[in-house]
Amino acid sequence: MSDVVWLSNMHRNPSTTYGYRPVGFPDVPRPPRDNEIGIAFDALIERQESHLPIEDHALPKQLYAVKRWAGHKRPKRDILSAGGLLVVSSASADVLRAHNMGASRLVPVNLLHPDQKTELAGDWFYLVLGDGKPCFKGELSRGVRPLGRKKEVFMVRNADHVSDGDLVFSKTVLAGPDIWFDPAIFFAPILSDRLATALKAAKVAKDWDLLRCRVISD
Repeated sequence: MSDVVWLSNMHRNPSTTYGYRPVGFPDVPRPPRDNEIGIAFDALIERQESHLPIEDHALPKQLYAVKRWAGHKRPKRDILSAGGLLVVSSASADVLRAHNMGASRLVPVNLLHPDQKTELAGDWFYLVLGDGKPCFKGELSRGVRPLGRKKEVFMVRNADHVSDGDLVFSKTVLAGPDIWFDPAIFFAPILSDRLATALKAAKVAKDWDLLRCRVISD
């Protein structure tokens, strides 16, 4: 077993964050506060950020790209943040399914162009992370900073110039599924070495922006 894990630092690249909204949530800078679909979507994002359970039926079946976002014309990505929810391509999904996903799961979603009718090419899936491993060693790590007032929660940011080996986890992180989250790191999937190797072999790892992390004995 390799004493290495990998963090997906996909948010380091601004192009990974795509302006998507559920159909029925209007494409205006300041949507109505009483829009039920928008209220439900915001609540869904909050549950994800708090690592609370999310039921499949709560996930919108369709998301459309807002007009001011031209990213739907960009080359297809293998992982992206669609309105705040993680979405992966079918190529990434195939690799994930071949590994131990634990309580994490893939849920189909249709991505639409701004006309809210034309589908974006390919098959897409929400990646819902279900397992948490509280193994991050913030006091031994570099390249992270506290997220706002939550001193116990960290975010990996491009401005920190984080490099391979800067993030440290305890050895208990090696047990369990091949993909998970750490409650102390905001919105960053973490992968086993075997899953990271498989993503690289399938030539879909680039968009995951994998950062090698050190694992130490407790």
